[in-house]
Amino acid sequence: MGAKIPQARVSFLVDVLNNLTIDAQIESDRVSEQQMFESHFAFMNKTDLLTADANYGYFRLLKLLINSEISYCIRINHNSLFIRAFLLSGKKDIITQWRPLRHTKMNCEKHNVNSDPITVRLVRVDLPNGKTEVLILSLLDQKKYSYDSIKELYNLRWGVEEQIKKYMQRLIIEFFSSLKINGVLQDFYANIFMLNIVSLLTNTVAKEVHDSSKNNKFYRQINWTSALGDVRRSFVSLFLRTENKINSIINSLYESFKKNTEAIRPNRIFPRDSRKKGSRQKAFMQYKPAW
Repeated sequence: MGAKIPQARVSFLVDVLNNLTIDAQIESDRVSEQQMFESHFAFMNKTDLLTADANYGYFRLLKLLINSEISYCIRINHNSLFIRAFLLSGKKDIITQWRPLRHTKMNCEKHNVNSDPITVRLVRVDLPNGKTEVLILSLLDQKKYSYDSIKELYNLRWGVEEQIKKYMQRLIIEFFSSLKINGVLQDFYANIFMLNIVSLLTNTVAKEVHDSSKNNKFYRQINWTSALGDVRRSFVSLFLRTENKINSIINSLYESFKKNTEAIRPNRIFPRDSRKKGSRQKAFMQYKPAW
């Protein structure tokens, strides 16, 4: 069998507190993740705090965030001498200067980015599985933003993974009804719109569902598969009916959201597949059908 070669790359900017996709992009696989990351800047402002994984922990990108006055907390890989020195020091939380090496300066010059040193905060997080992560931050006040609060902050980034899982497994975003560019774009952004509508509707009753289960063994949350199916069946009516009818439909959806819930099981850990992406077997099946 021949190798399957991805022909597109997607990138999401997600409000993890409200489960909303602020910006979504789909581009040729020749467009890098870093380029797509820069395009998200237009949808961020000075009051935002960005969390991201190690694909974005580069000096040049941090410079761009600083220039845009956007706060950040980003996981950074251990390849650079700068991070290796921090790990060897044995310290957990320091304020230091990142002085770029020659190749980093050349990369900055290539993109017309100033390569002067930047002051950053480095936080070491030792995981239960024995591995270590390093976070790089612009939050320099160690009293205001404690070590423990930084760990909790970065854990919020998992909301992005959950959002992507909804697209991949509930909405099957990888399958398209057309082979033409406009058809692919239409399918892609229709799924983004659909999930955002569901998020807006479920956010209204999410706290009620959580609080009402306080006496249960586990707290409960809205079942997203069920919610997506409910909204999909009523979606067209939400835009074509009279105001009174729409209110009736929304109230009916709220009741269904509160009825169809699932348990929140804390501290679950799943081993990461460490194989190269090309060697992983991928099953194109829906995890939980959202019909």
